Amino acid sequence: MQFQEIVSIIFDKTDHLENALDDLDKKIDFHAWILEYGMSTKRFLYLDYKGEEDYEIVNYILDYEFNHGIELASQEELEQLGEFEYEFLPDKIREVNEIISSKGYGLFSYPTTGDYYALFIEELVNKTKLLQFELLENENIPLSGKYIQYYN
Repeated sequence: MQFQEIVSIIFDKTDHLENALDDLDKKIDFHAWILEYGMSTKRFLYLDYKGEEDYEIVNYILDYEFNHGIELASQEELEQLGEFEYEFLPDKIREVNEIISSKGYGLFSYPTTGDYYALFIEELVNKTKLLQFELLENENIPLSGKYIQYYN
């Protein structure tokens, strides 16, 4: 099943995830479940379409680095990223990806039906798998908005 494959890529393998995956078979709206689980585990960063406030993306990167024991960007790069001015949020996401892609990671956008972005960091080796599944079956959403997106 495509949703279980997406879940196993995006979320860290834990006992909590295994229990949640058992429940996933009983769910009707898999898309909403992933968004809720991403929020409850703080795996997703939710940002309004208007943009971020108070260095939310930089703080998300720092949290990810701490939780995974890796460095995705230097202090100088993070400072520049925090000061980066943009008109549209995808411009900032592209800038993030320019920086962290050298470490083999990317900032992806999970599709939503609301006026917000659900962003998450993942290794680029999983990029092809992440981008191939249509995750929303809403006819009012453009085709590109039904897939996980990677801005580069």
